[in-house]
Amino acid sequence: MRVSQGEWGRGVRVRRRVLTPNSPSYIIRIMNYSDTESSPSQPADADPIDAGVALLPMIAKSLFSAISQIGHVLGLTPAQVKVLLQLGTRHQMAVGEIGAALACSMPAASELVDRLVDAGHLVRTTDPSDRRRVLIHATPESARISARLRELREAQIRYALDQLAPHERPVFIRSLEALVAGLTHGGIATDALSEMSLSQSARGNNV
Repeated sequence: MRVSQGEWGRGVRVRRRVLTPNSPSYIIRIMNYSDTESSPSQPADADPIDAGVALLPMIAKSLFSAISQIGHVLGLTPAQVKVLLQLGTRHQMAVGEIGAALACSMPAASELVDRLVDAGHLVRTTDPSDRRRVLIHATPESARISARLRELREAQIRYALDQLAPHERPVFIRSLEALVAGLTHGGIATDALSEMSLSQSARGNNV
């Protein structure tokens, strides 16, 4: 049973689905944010950079908390939930592709996959077009978990879009794309780390 758009319009809710060996339903816990937590207001004259910096920790906390609580209900770590989210979108991936998507090393991605395979969530198959390449798939039950996780993300985005006028929604998506570009722009992080290192060295020399 899917959550209707009307239900999501009233806020993100907690909904549990009971998993049995023969049931397609899963226990899914969806975070219940208050209006204050999910819609922090900024003064109309707030500096855009200051407002953005203030919102970033809230975004990070909300994303991590949702994944963490889902993982708790399903008996998975947040990193394992992220793997299932990726497979819910792409259906099959190589270990290297999982590592790249999660921004983790190949050994770390391999360990995540190993644990999920051992727990019965994932299976390995050989790529029919290249038998040297191993592909990772979710099991049928875990594929349904992945689908539910994607539904959660869709519902969260739908709820956010519902707060905006129709003409504002494309701007919202472009803003998210710009935020991703800013967060992943290597030069910014490198410059900041270099400045921190120089500052730390200067303090050390003054001691």
